[in-house]
Amino acid sequence: MTTAEFAARVPHSRRSVLRGAALSLGAIAAGSVVGPLASAQVGAGPTALRGKTAVVVGSGFGGAVAALRLGQAGVQTTVLERGRRWPIDPAGNTFCAVNEPDHRAAWFADQSPINPLTKFARIDRYPGLIDRVKGNGIDALYGSGVGGGSLAFGAFTPQPRRKDFTQVFPAQIDYDELDRTYYPRARKMLGTSPLPADLLAHPNYRGARAWLDYIEDFGGEPVLHDFCVNWDVVRDELAGRRPASYSIGEGPYGTNSGAKNSVDHNYLPAAEATGNVSILPLHEVVEIREVPGQDRFEVSAKRIDETGAVLEHKTIVADFVFMAAGSFYTSSLLATAKAKGTLTRLNDEVGKGYGTNGDFLMSRVLLRRDCGAKQGGPGVAVMYDDDNPDGPISISWEASPFPDVAGGGMMANLIQVITDERGSVDYNPATGRAELNYPFGEANSDVDARGRNFAGRFHERTEVRQGSPATGIPVYTRLSDFGSGCTWHGLGGAVMGQACDFEGKVDGYSNLFVVDGALLPGSTALVNPALTITAVAERCLDRFVQSRS
Repeated sequence: MTTAEFAARVPHSRRSVLRGAALSLGAIAAGSVVGPLASAQVGAGPTALRGKTAVVVGSGFGGAVAALRLGQAGVQTTVLERGRRWPIDPAGNTFCAVNEPDHRAAWFADQSPINPLTKFARIDRYPGLIDRVKGNGIDALYGSGVGGGSLAFGAFTPQPRRKDFTQVFPAQIDYDELDRTYYPRARKMLGTSPLPADLLAHPNYRGARAWLDYIEDFGGEPVLHDFCVNWDVVRDELAGRRPASYSIGEGPYGTNSGAKNSVDHNYLPAAEATGNVSILPLHEVVEIREVPGQDRFEVSAKRIDETGAVLEHKTIVADFVFMAAGSFYTSSLLATAKAKGTLTRLNDEVGKGYGTNGDFLMSRVLLRRDCGAKQGGPGVAVMYDDDNPDGPISISWEASPFPDVAGGGMMANLIQVITDERGSVDYNPATGRAELNYPFGEANSDVDARGRNFAGRFHERTEVRQGSPATGIPVYTRLSDFGSGCTWHGLGGAVMGQACDFEGKVDGYSNLFVVDGALLPGSTALVNPALTITAVAERCLDRFVQSRS
């Protein structure tokens, strides 16, 4: 079937979405972008910053932004990343498969961190891609490696709607400014765009088409949004020129074709190209200490090998420190420093305000539509239900490589809500470590209650009303890693306006900053957080460079 033939049979509302995607793709191909790229050129930074030194802790979305903009401003910058580099092997063997996890799957763990069908499989301990933080009440997942969370995230890069954003973010974060300058800049750097119409029409993408049909059954409107994917590489996958990855639903353990535009493909190489940035993999930061009598810091790290053995202890003295180790680890390092007295001026808000982005994951089984077992993706569209009785809600679909025995009758969906439910990252003197505390179990969680209610509402309107009450059964128990018991989108712990100011500067310090998901207020307003983390980090770095002019 040609793209034109497919579009001809799509409902009118769906065709308008496809046209929007085509226009977006055309604009990207033409190189257009809205808003200025401040500090975009090497050496454009103020003279006052040249010769200064900085340490960036972590190399995900926020850390990569900090590395590039500091390097362009002439700051001698060291990026400390505890994980290894993950260069794409042309043979397609960089990452393991979702249904066949091995040592590459997990950060020094004995079991695979995701997928209830394989999580009891034993694996060798290794500095693998995904770290599962086992908390009290909730678990959280983080990427480990040069590229941080961008290596493991689902490549969803939607921009939140204004009306949702203003419910969550403080008024000091101007949505219009982000919309005009920082979201476009982040999209341009990350190379984001919607799923193209020709791929949506491909046989491998019947799961994506089924999702659009389910949205129509519900009575909603699909909102096609951007993904951090090079679609030409996906076309190469389908043509057999690259290893199959996104075209068969792989992605959580990394993308062997190289289709994912993770920050090790854009921001970080650009940072290294300034000549001012060094990235040190397998360097795990263990302490941050203020230098007495100086406005500087000592950052201590251990250099490890791939067995976890410590090869060397290092201490780097820097004028500035930018925290970007992921929301849990940034908060953990700060909470530990406060408890041990190595950063004496931190306020009492450090570690507080940890949220899960309102995530509620479910699988729908025994579907009446054939979605394919190995589903082309990563996704296609989000649907909002502003008339939901419990408040506005969103639901997305993510392609998955289900086992063939599933027969194409399964689908993974992420529901997201706006909630005040928050936990904390606290230092435990009994263990000498920080821990994640989330006092909301399956029985008393607002997220779980609202997620279950909407899962039932969606089921009633898309399956039961079709006269097939046995189909489309939603599964969301935490026992199977669904519901809100485990999140990919932990946010907060060093929240803007509380532990930090609205430019990421940590309260009590003029030269210590948080620029990752820990800075955000526990939510990015009904959408996945990657684009917003990147945009907010760009805003923080602009403010930092401008303040030193």
